Amino acid sequence: MAFALPRKAHVAFLVTAAIGCVWLNQGPSLATYAALSRGPPSASPFLRAWLPFAFAYRRSADEELYFAVANAIRGVPFDRDLLLAKRGEASAAFRQLPAADGRWHLPYAQVPFEYPALVLPFILLPALVLPAFPAFAMGFGALMAALLLVSAHLAIDAAPDVPATERATRWWLTAALFLAQGGLLIQRLDAVAAVFLGVALWAAARRRPFLMGLGVALGAAAKIVPLLVLFPMMAADRDAWRSRSAIARVAAGVALGLAVGFVPMVALSPSGFADFVRYHATRGLHIESTYGTVLSVIRLVTGSPRAATLGFGSFNLDDGTAQSWARAAGIVLLLAIAAFTAWLGRRPSPNSEQARVDALACAGMGSLLCIWLFGKVFSPQYLTWGIPFAVAASVRRPATALVAAMAISQAYLRGFYDQVVEMRTLGVVALGARLAVLVAMAAFVVRALSGDAKRIGAAEP
Repeated sequence: MAFALPRKAHVAFLVTAAIGCVWLNQGPSLATYAALSRGPPSASPFLRAWLPFAFAYRRSADEELYFAVANAIRGVPFDRDLLLAKRGEASAAFRQLPAADGRWHLPYAQVPFEYPALVLPFILLPALVLPAFPAFAMGFGALMAALLLVSAHLAIDAAPDVPATERATRWWLTAALFLAQGGLLIQRLDAVAAVFLGVALWAAARRRPFLMGLGVALGAAAKIVPLLVLFPMMAADRDAWRSRSAIARVAAGVALGLAVGFVPMVALSPSGFADFVRYHATRGLHIESTYGTVLSVIRLVTGSPRAATLGFGSFNLDDGTAQSWARAAGIVLLLAIAAFTAWLGRRPSPNSEQARVDALACAGMGSLLCIWLFGKVFSPQYLTWGIPFAVAASVRRPATALVAAMAISQAYLRGFYDQVVEMRTLGVVALGARLAVLVAMAAFVVRALSGDAKRIGAAEP
């Protein structure tokens, strides 16, 4: 896993790093942007020229939530109102916040938190080093960008003997993915899951079962549902799992990774862990999920749109029909993963090393597509998880579709998210367009895996 780049890839890597660490990281806080946008007409022309970029990359409320949680744990002053407003309607346990008394407070036991324990260092360390929010946000963004650069490097390094020109091409593809995802890329914790999925992909390509299981489980310890990529990836390379020893090692890696993520939560507070589970189980039908999109289209066409409500950290549909669909979503998702795994298990074994890496990468993308298309929650930052798999595959159409899906998400999030929340025409059309792109991406993945038109391992034009 040595980070050594061929000369032809240097420029592509440096441009990608600059996009992630600097360009996407230029935005001011929401309060600062509001003050700047209200500035006098006589403001500097440079400021006026920068304002559209400040708007596009302004910091997110999620970063403010991370900062507030880190400060609550540290016992220093934090924005209580923001924490309550950001989560919206939630269980009573998530409305009980400690005093800013200068003493450390245990996460989960005294400070409610909706993410597993693995991600705590990624918010606590920047808050300790950079105690003011503007500096924290930039440091956090740079850290997330660095994790994604590592993830992309692992993906590019997964296939053996990739020519220097192709490595450069894959770094340029990474740059395109970074730009398409925009501020979401570095303003959320999803880079933590992405880097561990990159580890899992690299390990699967090198047939290191313990590290593969550990990588998948640590991805799950950051965002829970990435655990579902494990069985499809195993099915994509059946020859690696013919021995009991390999299966035992991957199981040991999974057990260790899940222990790292979830045992500390139970140890800190069994009741807090139970509150965490209830928080996610109680979440409603996310407006941006496939089900939310379909329901929005139906209601818009029939003239009965209903606005989403803020609850459990996202905008959801909470009427009876939506709740029924939300309860069914978990079963549908598991059935989709099982069907995809079974289909992969019937494919012929890949006929080359590059074909095997392509099969693993496409299996990862297919698994994530099941999560994105059939889960009850589909926050657009989840698309970040697909970066290592899209970069590793030599087939390009799925990656192109992922770029398009990211760009659509960025457009409505930064441009007209109120139209989505209120189920107005423009918002519903944007959700429908992204859903169509993801369905097309699924078709490209299936086509690549089936090898009907071209064998996996041959790059598409």
